[in-house]
Order: sequence, then structure tokens, then C-alpha cells
Amino acid sequence: MKRQLWFALTLGASVLLTACGGGSDNLTSTSPTIKTAIAVPNSATPPFSFDISYADSGKYYLADRNNAAVDVVDTKSNTLIAQIKGSGPTAFTGFNANTDVAGPDGLVGIPGTNILYAGDVNSIKVIDVAQQKVVSTIAVPPLNTAPHRVDEGCYDPDDNLVMFSSPGETPPIATFISTKTNSIVATYRFTTSSGLEACVYDSKSRSFIVNNDGTPTNPAGEVNVIAANTVVAGAPAVSKVFPLGACGPTGLELGPNNDMLVGCDPAAGKPLITLILDRTTGATLASIPFGGVDQVAYDAVSNRYFLPARHETATGIAAASGFTPILGTVDASTRTLIDKLAVGNGVHSVAVDGASGQVYVPFQPGVAAFPNGGIHVITTH
Repeated sequence: MKRQLWFALTLGASVLLTACGGGSDNLTSTSPTIKTAIAVPNSATPPFSFDISYADSGKYYLADRNNAAVDVVDTKSNTLIAQIKGSGPTAFTGFNANTDVAGPDGLVGIPGTNILYAGDVNSIKVIDVAQQKVVSTIAVPPLNTAPHRVDEGCYDPDDNLVMFSSPGETPPIATFISTKTNSIVATYRFTTSSGLEACVYDSKSRSFIVNNDGTPTNPAGEVNVIAANTVVAGAPAVSKVFPLGACGPTGLELGPNNDMLVGCDPAAGKPLITLILDRTTGATLASIPFGGVDQVAYDAVSNRYFLPARHETATGIAAASGFTPILGTVDASTRTLIDKLAVGNGVHSVAVDGASGQVYVPFQPGVAAFPNGGIHVITTH
């Protein structure tokens, strides 16, 4: 995540959020609304620093740097039920003003199991969510002496692989680990890249797809495709490159059919956009005038994408300040923005629990009822 963003454990602290209301533009008759908020009783300083989130099997997980933990929310009761921490060699790094040396960061779960992987500084932590315990650490040594965070990742169920990106490395790298042995099987160096963002695994093409912040050829970003068979062979290789124009790619998510949504956070002065591409050809299927996002999520139940945009502006032009944080909803059938919901400060992380029809969006201090930040619980329609 490019510009990262906090929890204290108050079991069962789920409170109705009246300060934010349901501030939608009412673009549809089934607009998402803020259902409640889960209190996050941190100190006011530093502000709530959180990263990637993930939902599965009735639980929502959030990488919480301030508490050096992965926070666990029960999605039925919407209460905070645990804070998973390591100790000694399995402890998370925690908060750091420089997010490139802070953690936890990316979260990758293995659906239907108790295993959750969490990126940290120079390592990936393996969590057993049933035991609520960090059970082991996979070392990801730096290429040089400088430490680096292992950030966003994605899961390949066909080959039992997980890919994690290290955007702050020189050069940025992707690390591939076996979920069978919890060992590194391959590493790929993006020698001309200025950084890496979200990745997904596409079972149709059996490929890893990753957002690349920029290269000399595409300085404002591109999408790279890595065939999984090259990873299995121990020699990962980029087989396709999709230029993105003035995007500044961040979030990435597969949608229905052959669609792939790319969240953008462009440089100041550029239009705020979200792109939907054909993930086989890279052809642009839609350019939506909404952006300033980081993590994005797709919900197959409602057939909608959810985009927390901390850097959205009233003018629709990227800027260095003057943000109006919005949760945007995109209809995957029409590839259009159908709702905008006002949310708390610093929103950049999102996960959907389709079974309960709920979207989870953590926010930073700024809402009067939650002076130390919290987690919005929002309906999918």
C-alpha cells in the first residue's frame, strides 16, 4: 500500500455510527448504508495505522500495525473477538512512521482452512486462526542490508502457492511460497519497477497478475502477468504487460466473465479514475471517473465492486490534500459507479463478507464518536 494508514481490544465493542450516517448520493434504490461501527480504542497518536483486510468463514481480519496484531471480528455479531499477536521471533514489527518497515501488512487466507499468511518486515507470518496464534515465520531476507516489508499477496489454489510482493526492496521482488511446505520456491526481481501493489491469481489463465507502480516504458503504471507454470519450474517470468496510462495502480480484483478491476491513485493534477480491463488482452472495457483508492473488493453475491477512496476529491482531480473520503460502489454488470457513500478518514482497506451482506472498511480518527478510529460495517445493498 502506498500511503498507509489503527485498534485496541474492547471485546464486543460494536456501536452504531451516527456521526457518519448513510451519506449516499442515492444513485441507486439499493444503496449501501453504514450499519454500525466497531470501536477501535487506540490512543489518538499516532493515528490508526492499518493495512490489508480479509474475510472468510464468518470472520473479518485486519492487519493492525499499532497493536502489532491481526484483529479478528465476528461478522455475525460484529464484535471484536481477538487480537492475534506473536512473541519473540514470531512477533509482528508493529507501527513505524515509515510504512516500508512496519507490519503486519498484507493478509492472504487459504479458504476453507485455518491458515492465514501475514506479510511483515523481512518475513511472512503463518497464523492458525483456530488457535488464534502465530505458529511460524517464513524468513524473506533482504537483497541488501536494508529491511523491507512483505506487503500484498494472493493465493493460487491450483499449484498450492502464495505470492507476496516486497515493494520497498531494491529492486522490488515477488516471493512465492508453497502452502504445503511453507517454504520459498521462487523469487522474481522486477528490475525496472518503482514498486508493486496488489496481485490476484487468475484460474482461467493459471497466472499471477500484479499491479506494477511504474517502469521506464509505463511510468504511471502497468499490469504484469506471470504464468504459474514458470513459478512451479522455479523461474518466474512476465509473459504479458498491460499499460495503464495515468493510473498509479493500487487495488486489483477479478470480477465476472473476463473482467478485472484496477484501482488507481494517480499523481496530483491527473483525473481520478478506476479501470476495468479484459484480463486476457488488457483491453480497457471501462474507465470510471472515481479513484484515489487502494485495496478494492468484489462481492459475487451482489455482483458489485467496493472501492474505499481516501484520496477522492470534490473536483475529481487528484490532489495532495482536500480529500473527501468515499466508499464507491461499482455495478459489475454495467461497469458503472452506482453509489457514493461518505465514510471516515483514511479509508483504504476493504473486505466483503458476502454471506452476511456486509462490507468492512476501517477508518482513522476524525469521526466524533470514534476519536481513535474504528471499522465501518456497511451493507452491500
